[in-house]
Amino acid sequence: MLRASTAVVLFFTLSLAWGQAPAINYRGVVNAASMAPQGLPGGAIAQGSIFTISGSNLGPAAPVAATTFPLGSSLGGVSIRVFQGNTSVNALPLFVSSSQINAIMPSNAPLGMASVQVTYNSQASNASPVRVASSVFGIFAAGNTGFGPGILQNITAQNQPGNNLLAPATRNQTVTILGTGLGPITGADNVAPPSGNLPTQVEVFVGGQSAGVKSSGRSACCAGVDQITFTVPASAPLGCWVPVIVRTGGTTVSNAVTMAISSDGSPCSEPANPLAQAFIQGGNIGTLMLFRAAVHEDTGVLAPVDVSNDVFYYDFAAVPSNPFAYAFFLSQPPAGSCNLFMQAGDFWTNTTPPPANPPARLNPGSSFTLTGAAGAQNLTVDPAARALYLGTFAPFAPGLPNLLTLNPGNYTVSSVGGAAVGAFQAQLSMPATFSWTNRDQISPVDRTKPLTLTWTGVGPQQSVGILGGNVDLPTNSSAIFFCVAPPGSASFTVPAQVLNVIPAARANALRSKGAIYLFNMTLDDGAPLSVPGLDSALAIAGHLQGRTVTFQ
Repeated sequence: MLRASTAVVLFFTLSLAWGQAPAINYRGVVNAASMAPQGLPGGAIAQGSIFTISGSNLGPAAPVAATTFPLGSSLGGVSIRVFQGNTSVNALPLFVSSSQINAIMPSNAPLGMASVQVTYNSQASNASPVRVASSVFGIFAAGNTGFGPGILQNITAQNQPGNNLLAPATRNQTVTILGTGLGPITGADNVAPPSGNLPTQVEVFVGGQSAGVKSSGRSACCAGVDQITFTVPASAPLGCWVPVIVRTGGTTVSNAVTMAISSDGSPCSEPANPLAQAFIQGGNIGTLMLFRAAVHEDTGVLAPVDVSNDVFYYDFAAVPSNPFAYAFFLSQPPAGSCNLFMQAGDFWTNTTPPPANPPARLNPGSSFTLTGAAGAQNLTVDPAARALYLGTFAPFAPGLPNLLTLNPGNYTVSSVGGAAVGAFQAQLSMPATFSWTNRDQISPVDRTKPLTLTWTGVGPQQSVGILGGNVDLPTNSSAIFFCVAPPGSASFTVPAQVLNVIPAARANALRSKGAIYLFNMTLDDGAPLSVPGLDSALAIAGHLQGRTVTFQ
């Protein structure tokens, strides 16, 4: 009999000889285009679609891609099994590497909850759960992130150029979306895809407007890749980041990507967004923001509470020229429309993910000075965070003083500058707060119906932004919508197809984090903010009002 120490040494030696077993990351199986987490309504994998597996030791160190038909059930020593009880099918690997696999979910894969298991060099991975559905469409994005500018083609008489900020589509033009997940085919998945439409019901929404669908089926180029051809609505909004979403089967909504639309096909423009031009063409940009955030919490608490915070936010960055430039808040949807965002993790804690090409941050110096009616306040720059809290008021806490300072009025933000950003002064006007008139009537939110939000006290030149969504804590996944109301409006209706993406609240209120926020902003009287070292800068002041909600 082997002694214990000898057995350990032998096991360790054999492990080194054979290599470590492949391991699939926790919830590491997602649609290859949308990247939607499994905890969201759009997080299932459609029959016949391309899905991505992330993990470690999944395949060879040097990536291998399938280049010819017929596709095999093994590639580079890697095979993938999809099983449900006694039913088992082999996925078709398209790309294999040590950390990522792209494969086709067979059209005959069992529907419902199943498991995915990878075998590499005869060693099997853990079994990872996956939900298989008949159709769940994902749109490919330029940054392979599931959001931002999508992989769309403007169809002209001569060619089919890719849609981007410098080559927009026009109204009434035919455009093709590339994605995956329309549904199964009746033939084999390992040969060249069949032509013609698939039977799945398909709807396309451009800037919130229904677009006419001309065709929807497999792309002739590639196994598992789908294409949807549609006509840009005649009244579609113009802009650089017009949201595009697809709904299949009347219920399941894709990820949202953006497309550029201009009146004549020339490079897109954003006249209401002073930073857009420098952001697209490349340059040094800066943002200063003063705002008061007031949040009403009545979900998962013993009694309703209200908390207010005054915040100073700053951001200075050098951005490269990029025809697919995108940043979640900077790349706002056109007025009257909504964008969508899905991610793994807690959005309310971690906020938005970094863009595919993160900008280089610029040093603005060591401090700012904020001067208002109450006097001057020195604000020390925190290199790790670009938001500085100025004061808080929590009336539920006895004895806590009201430390809020951002009352309506005029403010000056000044800086002596730093290595990259010179000295400057910015004038901001803090507006009076607005009233969210139906705040207390909107929860619970029915995700199958449009949601109308109403307010008063917003000036005719002010826009109201709407940010909402839910975090499903057990699956560590978030779905968020961001809408912009037309200037001077007193209400906005969030469409049902946007709310369809949000995960429903858990029975235990502490396992979900649903919220909706409204905010109005006043630009610095329309005058450009001149800052040495920056090509474009913007100063904003306003109010944010929020409340916790339950999505049903």
